[in-house]
Amino acid sequence: MGIDKQKERGWILRILDRVYPDCLDKDIVKRQLVELKFLTSDADIRGNVAYLEDKGLIKFNEVGSGNFKRSVISLTAFGKDVVDGIVEPPMGVDV
Repeated sequence: MGIDKQKERGWILRILDRVYPDCLDKDIVKRQLVELKFLTSDADIRGNVAYLEDKGLIKFNEVGSGNFKRSVISLTAFGKDVVDGIVEPPMGVDV
């Protein structure tokens, strides 16, 4: 696993921290990562979101239905503790 993936995961947490406890659309998170000069493909963002969700740091949900369906991501309380430095980040995440 490359250091860029670890840093990208940390930035996903930081981006979500700015709106905690609310959620952000997955595409907005991706756009912010691109602005931070991460070359994030759809596969990369899916993989990093799945990884962070498996670690209990974020929640990923599909909201709405039909043409109004969208993917949203939010920080968990554990993820907030990691960002705030209360808890050490798990291996694979560079906050």
